[in-house]
Amino acid sequence: MNWQRVWTADNWERLLVGDLFNTGEMGGLLVTLAISLSSIVLSTLLGALIGLARSSQSRTLSVPAMLYIQGFRNVPLLILVFWAYFLPPAFGLEISKFLSVLLALTLFTAAYIAEIVRGGIRSVSDGHIEAARALGLGPMQIRTWIVLPQAFFNMLPALSGRYVVAVKNTSLAFLIGLADLTEIGKQIGARLMTAPMEVYLTLLLIYFVVNRGISSLLRRLEDRRRFNRVFLRI
Repeated sequence: MNWQRVWTADNWERLLVGDLFNTGEMGGLLVTLAISLSSIVLSTLLGALIGLARSSQSRTLSVPAMLYIQGFRNVPLLILVFWAYFLPPAFGLEISKFLSVLLALTLFTAAYIAEIVRGGIRSVSDGHIEAARALGLGPMQIRTWIVLPQAFFNMLPALSGRYVVAVKNTSLAFLIGLADLTEIGKQIGARLMTAPMEVYLTLLLIYFVVNRGISSLLRRLEDRRRFNRVFLRI
């Protein structure tokens, strides 16, 4: 393997930030992280709302939420990326490649997070809810102060896995030409011609480090929560 041709300063710069220091256009890992973090935040917020609606006793809320979840969970993300990129221009709307990928990934991930939220809500002990009612708390107060905080930490393992998948799914951005980490790696591989394995092993290493970092961070939150529970019992 010829790592010297791949691990040059110029190639590492392009893989990490794209042409940010030359043309001002960011790319590579910087774009991947921007899409990942943005989609994680937006899909978590949207998924939480849909999950709350799905667990509602009102069919006016639960049925549309169920249709959303089933609809987006049964459509390939690849198709959503293409639709988000090609459909808006048909209606006279121009959105960037970045926003196209962000929109598709957010809608797709939110459907899975909604089910995680619903499961987290159902995992909260009925005894805690009954105790809150006995104290005179209303339904909204119970959801806000009792159910959701407990449900969040119960959901952390599942959310961690879904966030890692969201980061990996950003690699589909190269299909519409967005200069993310995978696209920059593909360009470097095409330019070098004789070192495809080295290039894609480098991409694998970068994705692994990023996803490992996300998993470790959420695991620390989960461990801290578990420690606090044990400490309070003592």
